[in-house]
Amino acid sequence: MPEEIPWPFSRLYDRYVNRVFVKWFKQIAKEINDKQISGTILDIGTGPGRLPIEIAKQAINVRVYGIDISEDAVRIAKRNAEKEGLANRVNFKVGSAYNTGFENCSVDLVVSTGVMHHLKDPLKAFNEIYRILKYGKEAWIYDGRKDATRIEIEETIQRLDMMEDLPLPLWIVERIWSYMHVGYKTDEYISGKIGRALERSLFKTYTVQKEGAYIRIVLKKT
Repeated sequence: MPEEIPWPFSRLYDRYVNRVFVKWFKQIAKEINDKQISGTILDIGTGPGRLPIEIAKQAINVRVYGIDISEDAVRIAKRNAEKEGLANRVNFKVGSAYNTGFENCSVDLVVSTGVMHHLKDPLKAFNEIYRILKYGKEAWIYDGRKDATRIEIEETIQRLDMMEDLPLPLWIVERIWSYMHVGYKTDEYISGKIGRALERSLFKTYTVQKEGAYIRIVLKKT
């Protein structure tokens, strides 16, 4: 599986993200705002930049950055920020999970959605996140669950109020959900490739939890 979404699919992906994932991103942004997280926030694998844009809309006293290995995705993200009138509050640049371009202990929160299953070397990515995080700060890593049950999928769709943006019957959405949200089966994040990388990483404090049809990994630098 490639680590980068190639052109022209990156432009099609922007339309897809805007239609399907924005309400999820709004929920993440709300949690950031509710927890009064301030300072520097970095989204790794930002794609068309929708998550940083939502964070900038809701959170105050933050500097939001998004990085992606695709130059085309970064151009799209910058354009989206300009359309939202947020070009002065959100910054996008080319970078990767292995080389973010940020200084040691300089970031207050790292977020990433739907990237983990793309990484060929998750250990290297975890250790890069550890390097740039300030002590006592967290990273929130989200990914899809390939083995989510029908009940979990339905609960997630309803919780995020996605059906309004998905003009399809629920039973069709449930059947195509795993293709919409590419990821690993749950065990892979706990004891498989990702779980083993977590155990070997510099992080000593972390949790892996199911959130409906998604997996959420919370890493804390101590």
